[in-house]
Amino acid sequence: MSVSDDLTGALAQLAMAGMAFTSEIGSDRKKIYIIDSIRLTKDELILLYKKGALTRDGIRRYLVDRAA
Repeated sequence: MSVSDDLTGALAQLAMAGMAFTSEIGSDRKKIYIIDSIRLTKDELILLYKKGALTRDGIRRYLVDRAA
């Protein structure tokens, strides 16, 4: 799959799960996705999608690992 397909799949999965999200352009001109007030880059969003962890719990676990 291409990055574009993975991103589309990730966003579709969020929508199907009823998880509200929005996006903004960061100071570095890259798009940031905001899901339940959590800011994720496109790469992080795709990573969680590929791991099957694009759920509220999966995102929380990722944030704990990212902070460590």
